[in-house]
Amino acid sequence: MENTQSGSGEGNKHYQGYDVNRAVAQNRYRKKPWFWKVLGISLILTVLILAIVVAVAFHTKKQQTDYLSKINDANTLDLLLEDQSNITITKSYSNLKDQDDYTLTRFLKESEKGTLYSYLKTEGLEEDYKEVLTGENLYRFDGSFTYYYGFVADDFENYVADIQAEVLQLEGSETVQEQTESTDIMKVTLNYSVQAGDQYSKLYGIETGTTIQKVLTIDKESLLVTSDVETVGEEEIYSYSVTFNGENKNPKFYRALMEKQTMRNCKVYYDFGGESEEEYTYTIPVDTYFTLLEHADYVTYMDQNCTTEFTTSQMQFQNPYTDLTLYMKKGE
Repeated sequence: MENTQSGSGEGNKHYQGYDVNRAVAQNRYRKKPWFWKVLGISLILTVLILAIVVAVAFHTKKQQTDYLSKINDANTLDLLLEDQSNITITKSYSNLKDQDDYTLTRFLKESEKGTLYSYLKTEGLEEDYKEVLTGENLYRFDGSFTYYYGFVADDFENYVADIQAEVLQLEGSETVQEQTESTDIMKVTLNYSVQAGDQYSKLYGIETGTTIQKVLTIDKESLLVTSDVETVGEEEIYSYSVTFNGENKNPKFYRALMEKQTMRNCKVYYDFGGESEEEYTYTIPVDTYFTLLEHADYVTYMDQNCTTEFTTSQMQFQNPYTDLTLYMKKGE
């Protein structure tokens, strides 16, 4: 049987159909080479703009971080005592999570010999007190009795560090929202976003991510912060203020102590029986109750055999007119 093949053309060549769509597309792109150029340029510009935005944001953030760091550097206890006299720091806490509102007022000065004098008064605490530190001597008056705290080991350094921490220090992650200036001062408004575990979440129970607004008054020349008011929404939660060159503050209870002529000796053997055993002797006015700051790793005893603990009750029942010897022994 003979095969037959229909079609036109010579030999066995097949007819190639004309693809209209492909031809139109090819023709369109041949006639519009600028399409690819514009697309490429657009992509390049987009990348450049994003890079510029990121660079500007990074630079702005670094500038703000440097600015906040300069404020922190200017606000230290050493600089305050060096440049100012008779300093009063007042800090008020409101709307706390687990306690009532309270205020701390601390007066500070330094003698020509470099001796630090501090007077602290509390208002609003469950047990308010007044406290005087002069040199390495710490006295506290609770309204009825006066106590002397004997410093051992690094107690004095830690106590001074606590005072240093009362001078305003910013978190460092605040953002500057507004700044206005007058002749001598600046008003700076900062926003801070609460972080998990920070002081705002612990003291106030404020949720993570909540914005705290801080309004600072700053001396332009020294960058000393003279006031800080912090709010959540319309609710004030904290205020801080510093004044200088005020009147000397010498509380009545401390003046009465300094007038006493009769003294008593209190002795403490720190790390008794241990490798770091050290003897401390304190000469204090009579009618003053001797006590110690808490040391978690040590137990304080009233006898050399370490059988009778120097508890709070024992401290309160001590005879404030006779000498006292205590033994601080590391717990087992």
